[in-house]
Amino acid sequence: MLPEQKAYIYAWVDGVTAAGFRAGIYCSGIPAMDDANVVTADDIRKSAGRRAIVYWAINDACPPAPGCSFPQHPPSPGQSGVSFAEVWQFAQSPQRKDVAAHCTNYSRDGNCDAPGIGEGLSMDVNTATSADPSHGLSH
Repeated sequence: MLPEQKAYIYAWVDGVTAAGFRAGIYCSGIPAMDDANVVTADDIRKSAGRRAIVYWAINDACPPAPGCSFPQHPPSPGQSGVSFAEVWQFAQSPQRKDVAAHCTNYSRDGNCDAPGIGEGLSMDVNTATSADPSHGLSH
């Protein structure tokens, strides 16, 4: 990321934290092929200093993602490729063919549909380390 982009993120995190909340960032957990395989989540974290940030990583590539599935025991966010992630988005609608082409369990229309409902209620699927990974107010 450019220094200006990181400065913007860190200023936002600092403002959210100063207001008494815990900041969270939704970012890629997929190595960028065009930039020496940098993972955005790692890039943000390595220069964040002591900032307390919740990382919500998107990595819908199969593997490590299970694709459009709803396992009784969902995978841990750390299995996303971002060991410090507290949330992992492992399926996205519509299926991103450039990333999730090896995932074979999406609907015919390329979406991840709610189980038991069939096509029509498409969703993204996430797993988290807790029911409230942002922990809401910090006080």
